[in-house]
Amino acid sequence: MIIIGYENQMDHKIYNFWTTQIQIFDNFIEDKNIYDKLKEESIIDKTVIGQDEYNLTAAQQSIFDMVTPITINYCIENDIDYKNLKFSNLQKGCLYKYDESMVNTHLYEPHHDMVENSYLTAIYYINSSYSENTWVGGELAIYKQLTFIDYPENTINILPKPNRLIIFPGFLVHRIKPYFGDLPRTSLVFGWEITETKNLKSIVL
Repeated sequence: MIIIGYENQMDHKIYNFWTTQIQIFDNFIEDKNIYDKLKEESIIDKTVIGQDEYNLTAAQQSIFDMVTPITINYCIENDIDYKNLKFSNLQKGCLYKYDESMVNTHLYEPHHDMVENSYLTAIYYINSSYSENTWVGGELAIYKQLTFIDYPENTINILPKPNRLIIFPGFLVHRIKPYFGDLPRTSLVFGWEITETKNLKSIVL
């Protein structure tokens, strides 16, 4: 192989660090009773509120039972040891129409979920004002890296469609873009932590 600008004898290695997937499932819940109950429970007076993952409501337990096999398959497809993960974090999200008071809301800033020990994250959009004909903002932006060199290919923007599930690695930097819908943008966020850190050696080239 001839590599322009390099000695032909060089040992050329390429390491791809971006092999994990972002998966999206639309029309996730078919049971209207469960979906309606989640909508009813989702309205809160805070932007985000943590919840005891050991005391789920009946509707939350139902969706968790649906998310679990999806998560296992995600781990298999991405060579992740699911047995080394533990469900450890559940949060309710409720965003109202963006205004001046929300300028310092942390969800609008780039962040990752490892600060909450969420190695793997699943977000379920319960409700919003989004429709095919109505743009309301509130996209989930997930970044490959926070540089402009390969923009916009370094970012994926996921619309807040009701009844949509997204699974992605919690270590990826992400943020919510300002939301302008009249209905609250409500969601459930599930997180799985690593139970045992493997003693791996760093890469030395």
